[in-house]
Amino acid sequence: MGIWKINNQDIKDWVEGDTEMYHAVLSDPPYNLESISKRFGKEGSSPAKFGKDGAFSRASKGFMGKSWDNEIAFDIELWKKIKDKLYPGAFGLCFMGSRTYYKLAYALDQAGFIIHPMIAWVNSEGFPKATRIDTQIDKAVGLDREIIGPMKNVGSTKPRVAMHNGWQENPMETKPTSELAKQWEGYRYGLQSLKPCMEPVIMFQKPYEGKSVDSIIKYGSGAINIAETKFSKDRKFVVNRFTNGAKPFGNAIGEEFESFEEDKLWPANVIIGEDVGEPFVNFFYQAKARTKEKSAGLENKTTHPTIKPIDLTKYLATLLLPPKEYSPRKLLVPFSGTGSEVIGGLLAGWDYVEGIELEKESADVSLERISYWCKDNEK
Repeated sequence: MGIWKINNQDIKDWVEGDTEMYHAVLSDPPYNLESISKRFGKEGSSPAKFGKDGAFSRASKGFMGKSWDNEIAFDIELWKKIKDKLYPGAFGLCFMGSRTYYKLAYALDQAGFIIHPMIAWVNSEGFPKATRIDTQIDKAVGLDREIIGPMKNVGSTKPRVAMHNGWQENPMETKPTSELAKQWEGYRYGLQSLKPCMEPVIMFQKPYEGKSVDSIIKYGSGAINIAETKFSKDRKFVVNRFTNGAKPFGNAIGEEFESFEEDKLWPANVIIGEDVGEPFVNFFYQAKARTKEKSAGLENKTTHPTIKPIDLTKYLATLLLPPKEYSPRKLLVPFSGTGSEVIGGLLAGWDYVEGIELEKESADVSLERISYWCKDNEK
C-alpha cells in the first residue's frame, strides 16, 4: 500500500504552497445543485424563509443544507494553479452533476486543459422530483379531488412520497376535478422531472510537453491504463478487426476483416449500475455505495450525501495509474470529502495519494475510512 495524506485546508490556500508534482487528478467536487443559494446564500443576504419548515433557508446553504455545495469547482484561476502542479500530459477525472457539468467543463477548458469525452456512470437508483400540474390547478381554485386509492410505489409495500418536511406515509392517489386540470393530467414540471439515471465524470488532460510519446516517456503521465481496466463477463465476445489496414472512419465499408473471440472487454466511457439490467452486459458494472460501505470503519454512520463507491473510485484510479517504473506515482485528490477517491487510489496501487478537504467533519471521517480500508498505509 502507498502513503497518503489529508490536508484539512481550503484548496485555494493549498495551491499557493510548495507541493509535490502529481501524475493525475481524481476528484468529487461540489456539484453546486441548489441555484437558490445564489439568491440567499451570500454573505450579508437576508435569511431565506419558506413557511414553517424553512425549505428555502435550507436550500440556501447548498445541496441538502450543506454549505460546501458552492461554486468553488468552477473557479478558472483555481484550476490553472492545480494544472501547474501536474506533470505534462497528466489526466484528470472529476465527478459532476448532470445539470452543472458544463460549468466545470468550461472552467477546465479556460484553465488550459484538454477536454476528453466524458464517462457516464449510469444507474437506476435516482428519484424524479417533479410537480403535478393538475393538482396545482385544482388547489389554486380550491377544488377537492376524488381519492381513487393508495398511491402505488413499485418495489415498496409501504408507499410514501417526499414532502417538504419529510416523508408522507401512505399517500393517496387522486384524480383531477376541474376541466383545465383534466387537460394537464399526466404532465409534470421541475428541474428533475425525468428520473435521474446518469452522473457525468469529466475527463480532462494537461497538454503534453512537445511530442506526446516523448512527454509520456519522460514524465510517466498522459496515458490511460487500458490493460488493467479490461474486464470479464464470464463469456466470450466476438471482435472484428480489419486485416488490410482500413480505418473504421475511412471509407472501410466492404473492406476485409477477421473475427476472433475475446474474454475481456475494452473499458468504455459508460459505467452501468448493477440494477440497470442485462441488455447492457458489455459494460463495467458498479452500483451506488450502500450504507454499510459508507460507514465501514466508523463509530457512527456518516451523513455525507454524495459518497462514491470504493470499487468505482478504484476502477477510475486504475485508469489513471502509470507504470511502476515511474514510482513514486502521485495522485492528487482535491475536494477529498470522506475519502472515497483517496481509498480508491491506494487500492489501485498509487504510491502516494494526497487529499485536500475544507470541512473538518469530512476530513476526520476520511481518516477513519482510509485507516479501515487501507490498514497498512502510512499517514
